[in-house]
Amino acid sequence: MKKILLIHTGGTLGMMPMDPGEMLAPGNFHNEILEIVPEINRLANIEVRIPFNLDSSDIGHKEWDLLAKMIYDSKDEFDGFVIIHGTDTMVYTAAALSFSLLNFPSPVVLTGAQRPLSKLRTDARSNLIDAVQLAAMNISEVIIVFGQRVLRGNRAKKLSTNSYLAFDSPNYPHLGEIGVTIDLDRKQCRKQQGKFIFRPGFDSRVLVFPVHPSTYIECLYSLIDSPVQTLILQGFGVGNIPATADADWIALIRRFTEAGKIVFMTSHSLRGGIDLGLYQSGQQALKAGAQSMGKMTVEAGFVKMQKILTMSSDRDEIIRLFSEDWAGENQ
Repeated sequence: MKKILLIHTGGTLGMMPMDPGEMLAPGNFHNEILEIVPEINRLANIEVRIPFNLDSSDIGHKEWDLLAKMIYDSKDEFDGFVIIHGTDTMVYTAAALSFSLLNFPSPVVLTGAQRPLSKLRTDARSNLIDAVQLAAMNISEVIIVFGQRVLRGNRAKKLSTNSYLAFDSPNYPHLGEIGVTIDLDRKQCRKQQGKFIFRPGFDSRVLVFPVHPSTYIECLYSLIDSPVQTLILQGFGVGNIPATADADWIALIRRFTEAGKIVFMTSHSLRGGIDLGLYQSGQQALKAGAQSMGKMTVEAGFVKMQKILTMSSDRDEIIRLFSEDWAGENQ
C-alpha cells in the first residue's frame, strides 16, 4: 500500500460554522480527519501534517516555500502528497509548487471543497477520497483534483463560487475524469523531464493590471520609478489595447520598455490565446516592446515571473526564461 502525506493548510473543507449568521471559520476538527473520512485509510497509509491553518486568501510566498520545502524534505518518505487548500487561491499555490518542484517524480495533488465537511451535501468527502486515490497513482506533476476532474495545476482556473465543478482548464485538456473508474489521459499527463530541481523563492515585483475602455492610466506612469519590474496587462481578445489620446497604452508600454522593465500581454478572455500580430493595436504593442503570454493563465504567468525574478535581473534572460515550458504551463 502506498504511503501518502496529507497536508492540511485550511480552507472551506475543514471549516466549521460559527454563530451568529453561520459564518465559516477555520475548524478545530481537522486533526481528526482520518476518523471523519476513514475511507482514505483503505486507499493508502496516511500521515497528516498541519503546517498552518489559513483562509487561502492569506496564503502567499511564505506558505508556498514552506509547502515546497515540506514536500522536498519528505520526497523519499512518501509516494505521493495531498494538500487540502482553500479554493480561492488554489491555482496560485498549484502553479507555485509546479515551478518550485521542477520534474518532481511523485504526484502532488491539491483539493478542497465548496461546502465544509461538516455540512450535508458536502463535496469535501468525495474530493478528498479522489485526491488520495490520485496521489497513489503513477503521476509526475502537480495536479488539482476537484469535482471529478483531474487538472494540470498550472493550467487550472477557478470559474465558479457556487458550483461543485468549480475548476477547469480552459486552454488545456483535462488530465482525467473520475466516475465509476478513474480515466487518465496519459498522453496529456507529463512524464518526468530530466533531473528533479528544487527551486524555492519568489520576488513580488510583478503587477497585473486589467485594461478597460477609457481607463485613467496616468497613475501607472509612477510605476516606472518604482521597484516593479514586470507589468502584466490583461487586454481584450487576442491582446488588443486602446491607443487613443485619453488612454494611450502603447505609449505606456514604450516608456516601461525604455526604462528596462518588461510588459507582458494576456487577455480577459478565458479561451484562446494571445496573438499580438493579428490586429493593428497588437502589432503596435509589439513594436513598443510588449511580450506575449501565449495561452498561459494569468495566475501561472504571475507566479512564474515572480520565480524568474529570483533567478535573473537581465531583461533578455528573463524573457527567454518566461518563454520556456517548465511544467506544462506554456504548451
